[in-house]
Amino acid sequence: MRKISMMIGALALGVAVAAQAAAPAQTIEARQKSLKEMGKAMKGAGDSFKSGNPDAAVIKASAATVAGYADKLGTWFPKGTGAEAGVKTAAKAEIWSDQAGFKKAAADFSAAAKGFKTAADSGDLAAAGKAMGALGGTCKGCHEKFKNKD
Repeated sequence: MRKISMMIGALALGVAVAAQAAAPAQTIEARQKSLKEMGKAMKGAGDSFKSGNPDAAVIKASAATVAGYADKLGTWFPKGTGAEAGVKTAAKAEIWSDQAGFKKAAADFSAAAKGFKTAADSGDLAAAGKAMGALGGTCKGCHEKFKNKD
């Protein structure tokens, strides 16, 4: 009986360790999926502006997508989801070593994303373009400091 109890305990420990190992990988994959969705939305809006005949509906939808993620960005990088997780990620170690800087960058992004959505919702394409430019600046600033080149 004792042998069975020890085997069950070892199995439970193995399952717990495997679950912990999977959690960072799943977190990274979910983060990457969300970031790609935001990138796709930004590209859609950017392409619409560059077309010479911006589509207000495309820009509004893109702004809504990005703003929908705005307050979540800062939560996508829990400790243990960097290169040490053994999953390919462009996240630099500075995300965790400079938490104050990363939190500020995430807050700046959130404010700019909400500003882009407000401008896009207003229907004023000039204001939306300006707000998107400001949003792009927050993306660039964060990528330069906290993202490895692909």
